[in-house]
Amino acid sequence: MNFFYAFLLSSFLLVSSKQIVISNVLPRLDTNGSYVDAHDGCLVKFKDTYFMYGTVYGNCHQSTTICDAVCGYLNNTFSLYISSDLVNWTLINNNILPEATKDHNYINYWMPNVEYNYRTNQYVMVYWSSRYGFINSSIAIAVSSTPFGPFVNVPPLVMKGAKVISSTTGLFVDDDNTAYVRYNTRDGPLRHVIEKLSSDWMTSTGQFSIIVEKQDYPWFEGGGIFKRKGFYYTMLGIDCCFCQWGGDARTFISNNPLGNWTYFGQLNYCADGKAPPDHIDGMNINPCSLNNPYGTNFTIPAQQFNVATLPISSEETLFMYYGERFRSSKDGIKGHDFQAWIPIEFTNNDIPKPMIFYNNFTINIQEYYNKELI
Repeated sequence: MNFFYAFLLSSFLLVSSKQIVISNVLPRLDTNGSYVDAHDGCLVKFKDTYFMYGTVYGNCHQSTTICDAVCGYLNNTFSLYISSDLVNWTLINNNILPEATKDHNYINYWMPNVEYNYRTNQYVMVYWSSRYGFINSSIAIAVSSTPFGPFVNVPPLVMKGAKVISSTTGLFVDDDNTAYVRYNTRDGPLRHVIEKLSSDWMTSTGQFSIIVEKQDYPWFEGGGIFKRKGFYYTMLGIDCCFCQWGGDARTFISNNPLGNWTYFGQLNYCADGKAPPDHIDGMNINPCSLNNPYGTNFTIPAQQFNVATLPISSEETLFMYYGERFRSSKDGIKGHDFQAWIPIEFTNNDIPKPMIFYNNFTINIQEYYNKELI
C-alpha cells in the first residue's frame, strides 16, 4: 500500500480576549513616544483595526478660555493613527489630505469624518472647510481607495436643507450603507439638519429632516449621532469655540433619520449636578458658572465631536462619546490637549444615562490574528 502525504500550507484565524484600560488623564502617546495629535475628528473600525482621523493642531498655545482665532485655525492638516487595541497607536501619516497644504495658511480645516462605502469600494471623508462654511450650502468631501489615504478632493456636496452651513459637519452611515450628513445652519431659524446622500455618497438626494430648530443663541454645535437597537440618537452641545469648560449633550431620538426627532434629555450636566441654562448671551460665557470662566465646568469638560460606534467583540458594541478637552495639556500646547473618551451607558430599559467622567475605564476587546499551519 502506498501512502501519499500532502502538506498544505494554510492558516486559521485565532480570536483572543484582551482587557484594556482607557485613560482620560494620561497623555495618549504613539508607539514612538510622541503625543497623538489627531483632534476633532473620528474614531472608526475597519475590519480588525481602529483608525483615528483628526486635525493636527501642532505646537501653538491658545491664549484665552475660548478660541482666539489664531491657535488651531491655520496650517492645519489631517492625521491618521491606527491601533489593534485602542491603546497602542501608530502614526501612519500627518497629512492624509495633501491638498490642504495648498491653502491652509488662510483656509481652516477641521472635523475629518471617514467611512467606507462598500458599493463603490471607496473610503469617503467629509470635513469642514472655511472655503464653504459660513459662506454657502456646500460641504467638503474627499475620497481614497484605502483607509490609509491619501484622500483626494472631489466636487463638494451641495446640501438642500440650508442656504448657509454653519460650524458643524458630520457623517453617519446606517446599517444598510446609506449615508447621511449632519450639519447646522447659519441661515435662520437656526437648525440642525440630517440629509440623505446618494448611493455613491457623492451628491445629496434632497431628502432631509430637521433635528431641532431655534431662534436664539446658543445655536448648538459639535455632537454626534449613533444607532442602537433600532433607535437613532443625536447629541448636540452648547456652542464651545475651543472653550475650556466644555459643552453639554442635549440628546434627540428618532426611529428614522428622516423622521421626526424628539428631545430626549440631557446627558452632560454641569459638574455640580445642575442643568445648563437654555439661553446664554455669548460663547465667551461659561454656562455652568455664568460669572466666572474658571468656575464650575461640565461633568465632561469637553467639546463633543462624535460618537464612536466600535464593535469590540462579536457580541458587544461600544458607544463612546468622543470630545476635546481644550486647554487641558500641562505644557499648554494645543496639539497635546487631552481628549474625553466616555462610554455611553444605558439602563436595563435601554435608556441612555447621564454621563460620568471616568479617569480610567476598563473594557474587554477581541483581537484577531492569523496562525499558519503546515
